[in-house]
Amino acid sequence: AKERAQNASRRPPRPPKGVTVGSEAYGGIPCETVRKAGNGDTMVLYIHGGGFTTGSARERRAVTFYLCDKLGYDCIACDYRLAPEHKLPAAQEDCFAAYRAVVARFPRLIVMGESAGGTLALTAVQRALREGLPAPLAVAAFSPAAGIGLRFPSHSRNVHTDYMLKRDPSSPELLAKMCPDGCGEAFYKDPSVSPYYGSFAGFPPLFLAASDSETLCDDAAALQKKAAEAGVRCTLTVKRGVVHAY
Repeated sequence: AKERAQNASRRPPRPPKGVTVGSEAYGGIPCETVRKAGNGDTMVLYIHGGGFTTGSARERRAVTFYLCDKLGYDCIACDYRLAPEHKLPAAQEDCFAAYRAVVARFPRLIVMGESAGGTLALTAVQRALREGLPAPLAVAAFSPAAGIGLRFPSHSRNVHTDYMLKRDPSSPELLAKMCPDGCGEAFYKDPSVSPYYGSFAGFPPLFLAASDSETLCDDAAALQKKAAEAGVRCTLTVKRGVVHAY
């Protein structure tokens, strides 16, 4: 609650000239729309991070404004339900509902997200493919978690160099905040929760990024390996000494 209050107190950037901010529900999920006259017909669905417990579309306007103003992509940023009030898979359900509604209206779609939002971008598209929905043109996930409950060496190795997270993302304390009481291995390995266990068959081109000093560095590498093994055109960029979800 303290972190949410601190984030909400920060004044968002002013919209660049010609960029408008609105609100609209997609699939019953509240979303923020960022548009500019003259942009092309390719839409970005942006999913914010925040460890599944914080974050909002409003707090990612620096990103969506840049995409809209500088790169010519109108954006839809969804506000999914947050834990611990709404534990997983509530966030996944909301992001998939938003994706299903957005891709039906904007078939030329790119899905992007950072941190937990990168994880949600991957699970939403994997589920869409399982259910026979159209795939987006591409997916970009910045510092995603490969899955809930998965453990990789960087989770402990980089605790003291990760400026933002500063803790093991697979620790029991964090999992208890995000996951239902009594959940176990079957829950963690559900592909709707953990993209590492989902199929990348037929997945669109994928861009992954991470920092070598963050705890989720190995997650991005594991996802890249799984995607490449499935024949996905996938790029992983790892930069030295930059922050989580840089």
